Amino acid sequence: MNKFLFFVLVGLWPVLLLAQNTSIETDTCNYKVEGFVLDLSTNNPLPYASVQVQYAQKGTTADQNGYFQIKGLCRKEFDLIVSFVGYKTAIHHHDTYHQAPKIFLAPDSLTLESVTIEGDQLEGQLFSGTVRQMNTRTLEESKNLSLGDMASSFSGVSVLKTGQNVVKPVIHGLHSNRVLIVNNDVRHEFQNWGVEHAPEIDPSMIDNMSVVKGAATVKYGPDALGGVLVINPNPLDLLIPLNGELNLSANTNGRAGDGHIRLHKGFHKLSVQAQAAYTHQGDLQSPDYVLSNTGKREKSLSLGTRYHWKNLDLYAYYSHFDQELGILRGSVAGNLEDLALAIESKKPLLTSKFTYDINNPRQVVSHDVFKLKGVLSRVNQSLEVVYALQNNHRQEFDVRRGINNESPAIDLELLSHSLDLEWQHPSLRDWDGSLGIQLVYQDNNNLPGTNTIPFVPNYNTYRAGVYLIESKVIHENRIEWGLRYDFQTNSIRARATNNDVYRNELVYQNLSATMGIVKPLAEGHIFRSNIGTAWRPPNVSELYSFGKHQASVDYGLWRYTILENGQAQTTDGILSEKEKAVPSEVGFKWINTYELNTDQFYGEATVYANYIMDFLYTRPSGIVQTVRGAFPFFVYDQSDALFAGLDASLSHQHTSNINSELKFSYVWAKNLSEDAFFVGIPPINVQYEFRQDIPSFSVFDNFSWYARLDYTFRQFQSPPTISVRQILEAEDEQNIFAENKAGFDFIEAPDAYLLAHVGMEGQFQRYTIRLRVSNLLNTSYRTYTDRLRYFADELGRSFELQINYQF
Repeated sequence: MNKFLFFVLVGLWPVLLLAQNTSIETDTCNYKVEGFVLDLSTNNPLPYASVQVQYAQKGTTADQNGYFQIKGLCRKEFDLIVSFVGYKTAIHHHDTYHQAPKIFLAPDSLTLESVTIEGDQLEGQLFSGTVRQMNTRTLEESKNLSLGDMASSFSGVSVLKTGQNVVKPVIHGLHSNRVLIVNNDVRHEFQNWGVEHAPEIDPSMIDNMSVVKGAATVKYGPDALGGVLVINPNPLDLLIPLNGELNLSANTNGRAGDGHIRLHKGFHKLSVQAQAAYTHQGDLQSPDYVLSNTGKREKSLSLGTRYHWKNLDLYAYYSHFDQELGILRGSVAGNLEDLALAIESKKPLLTSKFTYDINNPRQVVSHDVFKLKGVLSRVNQSLEVVYALQNNHRQEFDVRRGINNESPAIDLELLSHSLDLEWQHPSLRDWDGSLGIQLVYQDNNNLPGTNTIPFVPNYNTYRAGVYLIESKVIHENRIEWGLRYDFQTNSIRARATNNDVYRNELVYQNLSATMGIVKPLAEGHIFRSNIGTAWRPPNVSELYSFGKHQASVDYGLWRYTILENGQAQTTDGILSEKEKAVPSEVGFKWINTYELNTDQFYGEATVYANYIMDFLYTRPSGIVQTVRGAFPFFVYDQSDALFAGLDASLSHQHTSNINSELKFSYVWAKNLSEDAFFVGIPPINVQYEFRQDIPSFSVFDNFSWYARLDYTFRQFQSPPTISVRQILEAEDEQNIFAENKAGFDFIEAPDAYLLAHVGMEGQFQRYTIRLRVSNLLNTSYRTYTDRLRYFADELGRSFELQINYQF
């Protein structure tokens, strides 16, 4: 703790020093402002928008790309009035210390207000990487979904699930701690090593979300081989009257209800904001039966403030998220025969009537974030310092006997400190870029009282990273490069199954780099290419995990050996690095994107290849009987892998009121060392959406409706199958595993399926009313990327009503 207090003082000192030493400049008339005017719903430019400087009665109009520039201003601080026919006017308080603002105007058809983002705000700071921001309408429609389901609206992003409540994003086939989540400028640190752990973030509090698919890990650091999700709450704008919103929604599937309220007030130099939300959900329903013990409770709260003083902005932020999730009761079997029956049965065992009760197995998780941020802006440079403290507490309850049923089987507390410094330097011979330093300290502990052997050991992590990113425009082409160095140590301490104490000191370091180009081909046509390296050290679960973990049993690489017949055998002690070396993952990713943007069409096609050396993954390895039941068991393994694929989307503006969009996603993945396929790679997916806006309909000022078709192919890249029944009835079990050393699965990949969804939205005065029907045809299906697909179908038809009031 003392070390990080020192880090904070060291980081904040340059900000305070530069703020004090800022020279007092005499006002002259050679100041200027430039920026962009964009559509809040589509992110498209608004050509010829009007931009006026209030104090000087000076102004201009934006060009066809939405760009504007006003010169000859005599003040360093002023108000901009931005307007466009059919859009809500925005008033933005600007000063010359901040970079070019992006001013997003909201159409009159939306209840949302226009907003402004100061600075470039390019996620990952790489123009050649594929970065996409979710449009406002999609974001508003999906705020009562999980974070993973919300992110899946991006082309190339799917979901990994453990049942219906635990959902996490998958980018280009990679998930968990290969997908980094940056929440409000802070790396979201949680127990991200298991498929059973979803990020503890409330989607209702998200104002904007971007996905970075390229090699932006140069800025964000390790653990982002797949990509980065960048999410932010509502901006803390100044000079804003008291405003807010109230959201209420109800869903027939799970008989769920949730509410969200936000309040915001911006003064001349101070801005404050508060949000709170609550969700109450009972057992969910498949088309044919109740999914027993799938209830959910969620509570969240956030408070934020900003103080603006000349060229210095200070921010403080706190958020709390509390969650209790039920895990499908039918995923737990008493013995091996029951396990075989549970997987063979079309209906989960132990299915009962609907209830709001949440029993074991279940998860209880809380996450707290406290952030301090300082931004010192000069005319051509800025310095940003962010300190964050995060506390993540996770409890997992299993079905156990006697009084142990009331105690968690896993009880972990993760405390994380982080300090980020970034200097956006002045242009040097037309090179623009930034230099950054990142420091992280983590303390992870097993809390007493579980009456079990810890699933993962206690550990401390120290990480330091430094990066440099530069870009330059040469003959209309932008070239860029980035370089990063990271150093990490892990201090491990715990007891093995034989009660021996073990301690390990693990050291990892690596150099990452990226290069890219952005090349305009013609008006409305752009080509982006980026190649880069990324890396990820093995986490404690991949090395040390041992025992039952919700619906399965997992063994880390240093907890088992492989027999000659290919079967895994657990060890009493811990293997050493000399006995089984586990190097860091190192990836080489090349991503190419073609972008089309015309009056009627907007589309992109992204082709990528990601070669990962020493890729760490889990694979089924057999079945096991424990005192807490019978379960399939999985082991961690390591091999070279190749992930390649195509993301494509095309949007067509048929008329001013009719739009359609087509999306396609394909991931090909191969275990190169074993010439085999992995379990759980997302199958091919195609989506089509048709949407119509009606300016006036019945009592509604604005009305729109949409229909969406979502077709998922059967995964043809799946390993061979060895069922639990085959293992139980095999005369020579060893021969079964010997023939499938490269891997197998317990059931075949699910059949292809088509889902249909419809929705409508109407606005009446300050109210927005949304009605959505998911899985309209009540299709029975199972998802290949769901760990609980062995036991149950996915959700059936659901009707959802959402009412939003803005004031």
